[in-house]
Amino acid sequence: MEPLIYHVHTIALCVALGSALLLSGYLSLNLRLPQLGLWPSANGWRHHTAFGLFRLFCGATVVFALSEVWVNGWGHWSRYVLGLPIMVMSFGITLWGYRFLGLDNTYCESDGLVTGGMYAYSRNPQYVTSVLATIGLGIASGSWLTLGLAAILFVIYFLFVLNEERWLLQGYGRAFRDYMHQTPRFVDERSLIRMRDAILD
Repeated sequence: MEPLIYHVHTIALCVALGSALLLSGYLSLNLRLPQLGLWPSANGWRHHTAFGLFRLFCGATVVFALSEVWVNGWGHWSRYVLGLPIMVMSFGITLWGYRFLGLDNTYCESDGLVTGGMYAYSRNPQYVTSVLATIGLGIASGSWLTLGLAAILFVIYFLFVLNEERWLLQGYGRAFRDYMHQTPRFVDERSLIRMRDAILD
């Protein structure tokens, strides 16, 4: 009889892939039929459906990565030296972003357009750092499949962003349009130049 960890390992991967597929379909449907109002949604079943699937994906990804270490062994120490700092620093920036943006805005309220601080470098800095944290997790766990889940996470975030941009344009109009032109969706050379200037100032 196989140890329980092998079943956990398989189930976690299936849950991650299944929830990613459902969430991607949910967000894609809203892109095609925005009148459904599936996302963004600040409360109600639409909000809980999107966030529930997202949290299920993230939780299953973490469980899968940890079970990869158990199943495949601890591996070389260098992967922890590289992966853990990336994961911890990126996740820390993500949490700081919640405080900077405000929990209400984070969870789809309209408490004002935020363009300063970390949002001067990217329109979606928390999405960038969350993907980086998952990459760090993949490196630390020595798991190519976890790195693949990080790529899937980016696709999910991209679908979130496409829906959110349309919503923000409706809510903030020209202010958000100007912000779109001035600041990259994720990260590009403008982000690096602004970081360099901020460090040198």
